[in-house]
Amino acid sequence: SSVFSVSTAYVGRYFKKHTNDTLQQYIAKYKVNLIEHRIKFSDKRMNEIAYEFGFTDVSHLNKFFRKQRGYSLRDIRAL
Repeated sequence: SSVFSVSTAYVGRYFKKHTNDTLQQYIAKYKVNLIEHRIKFSDKRMNEIAYEFGFTDVSHLNKFFRKQRGYSLRDIRAL
């Protein structure tokens, strides 16, 4: 935001106005989409995926994922 001489608050309001999500919500949705794709289309173990996305362990990844999607990581692998 400093590059364009606008406040971070303005950038946040502008982003929300045009996406209907806060920047944090948008990033969380994007991240959960990447995680779901990785689970579906890679042979990586859950703990590898958790570490790849910055989670300390699989339980934290699962908690984040369930909050965002409403279902667990196991449900994806079962498909």
